[in-house]
Amino acid sequence: MIRFRDAIVLAHTKLRVRRIRTGIAVGVSGLLFGLLLFVVIVAQGVFDSIDRFSDEGLNDRTILQVTRSGGAGSFNLYDERHNQEFIAEVRVAHDQFVKRKQAAAKKYDISYDPKTEDPSPIGIDPDTKQPAISDAGYSSDIVNKAAAARSKAEYKPFDIKKYIHSYKSARVLGEFMQVAPSDGYLSYMKDNKEKLETDADPSRLNKNIATDDSQALTVLEGSLTKPFISSKNFDAKKGEIPVVLPYSHAEKLLGLKKLDADASNEQRVQRLAEVRERISEVKASFCYRNEASQSRLAEATMQVSDIKRNQTSKDYQRPSVIYKLPSENDCGAVTITSDTRTAAEKKQATQRELYEKEIGTWPGDPQQQKITVRGVGVSSDFDTSGSVWSISEFIKSMLGSHLGYEAWAIPADLLAQVPLEYRPNAVFEKADNLDTSGFFMYETHLVEFADKVEARQLLEKTGGIFGGYGDDDVSVLPFGSGILFVDELRRMFIEFMVWVFVAIGSVALIILGAIIGRTIADGRRESAVFRAIGARRVDIGVIYGTYALLLSLRVALFALLLGVLGALIIHVAYGEQATFGAQLAYAASDTSVQFSLFSLATWYIPLIILAIVGVGMLSSLIPILLGARRNPIRDMRDDT
Repeated sequence: MIRFRDAIVLAHTKLRVRRIRTGIAVGVSGLLFGLLLFVVIVAQGVFDSIDRFSDEGLNDRTILQVTRSGGAGSFNLYDERHNQEFIAEVRVAHDQFVKRKQAAAKKYDISYDPKTEDPSPIGIDPDTKQPAISDAGYSSDIVNKAAAARSKAEYKPFDIKKYIHSYKSARVLGEFMQVAPSDGYLSYMKDNKEKLETDADPSRLNKNIATDDSQALTVLEGSLTKPFISSKNFDAKKGEIPVVLPYSHAEKLLGLKKLDADASNEQRVQRLAEVRERISEVKASFCYRNEASQSRLAEATMQVSDIKRNQTSKDYQRPSVIYKLPSENDCGAVTITSDTRTAAEKKQATQRELYEKEIGTWPGDPQQQKITVRGVGVSSDFDTSGSVWSISEFIKSMLGSHLGYEAWAIPADLLAQVPLEYRPNAVFEKADNLDTSGFFMYETHLVEFADKVEARQLLEKTGGIFGGYGDDDVSVLPFGSGILFVDELRRMFIEFMVWVFVAIGSVALIILGAIIGRTIADGRRESAVFRAIGARRVDIGVIYGTYALLLSLRVALFALLLGVLGALIIHVAYGEQATFGAQLAYAASDTSVQFSLFSLATWYIPLIILAIVGVGMLSSLIPILLGARRNPIRDMRDDT
């Protein structure tokens, strides 16, 4: 039996003699596997780096935002306009309301004509010839109140605990509320100024209409906002509302000039550090007005606009009551500067107020309050005006930890410390889920999972990582970080690598099989000589098996060197940019954490090396078996 040492010498000789053939096999197969190793080393570096940043923000927690659409379960007025039971209910309510108004009008000597002021919201459908809610009736308060009452009776609150009961590791987090006043509007005072539109359409004057300058306030459980808080000197006694702001909003409110698109990453990180350090200087204001105050302000702005427009008209008669607009910096009350009404007119106004109170249409006294917010922390929300092809921008687009899109997050624990007079219930108390049109709002809860597998199961049930709706009109999305998205990328990466490995392994198997087969075919005479001097078939197999092993090891070594070298080049060239991108994406408080694009700490590397050797040995199996079955005497005769 041939010794293994001798087999190595003979196999090595074959490799040296056939250099071109060996070079092709090592070069092509090594390039394919080297590319695979390059991707693995870089990807492992990225995933390891993401784990290193897990302490930033909410990246160490798995939180889902679970939302149920409320409108689908509400009483649909448009579908029920022919519902005779509902129509009868509306008719009774309308008749009672008219009788109440007639009695009150008589009591307070108020002129009232029900046919013109309160026409019946019920008409006759021209097609069915049956009673139906008329087109004008859709805007009737009587109809909407009746629809709202039906919706409320039919509505079943979203039992979030029941919905997630099968997920053992899930728990519902505490406070999560969009700040939306139950009566009136909360408007952002850009540059600390209330927008008093004296030339605008009166139907939209000072309404809380979404614009580029409007800001959304959200109250969140303190444990969610804590990782983002950097200010240590918040004083609740001053009556300011604490907020965690997106980075770009904080930068703007600090009066810092926006960095140029070509600003260096060092400049961007320095700016981030400056914003975090100065966040307690950020101060902004909101103006709360109830419906009565908003209506009075709209009336005053219309009056100012009318007086201004007619100031040169000789026929213009000024109103008997002239209002004065509040200072745009105060969110103050509308005051009266001139009242030339007669005693009879004043009495009539008093009677009108008493009349409205009795019939239940009086809007109440105007109430308004300026609410000041103070920055206590920074979450990620960054400008991406730079090149989207840069590593820094790519990292920023993938990663990050935030508290809601464009949201100013109020820590619930800090808010509770603010004196009550500075946080009115009308603004910060959770409103009824039923809106004025009889439709229910969306119900949203935050649910934290200790087991990511269960979190993914719930996501898959409702449309996957990118959102959608599942059963019961429930939508689920990741909240606070992209950790589940990163996990999904890891899973997709593993699946991708398996298929790539199969493809590359198949190509390498063909190449190595052809090379080894050709080498065995060229050595038939040599094998016949060995057989003639006493070598057995197994000895010939050992020689060529050793040849295949040495060839595979060369491929593995070349692939490893190629993959490591390529990954090192990428890391040296882009590692610093990736670090800056990650620091910006996470609004990182610890700027010493580095983002690496290189890591050898993965079991994929030894697995791929073993696979290369396995592919090489497998590719030699058929040629060796076929060669061993040949007749050595015939091979020597055919070779002469």
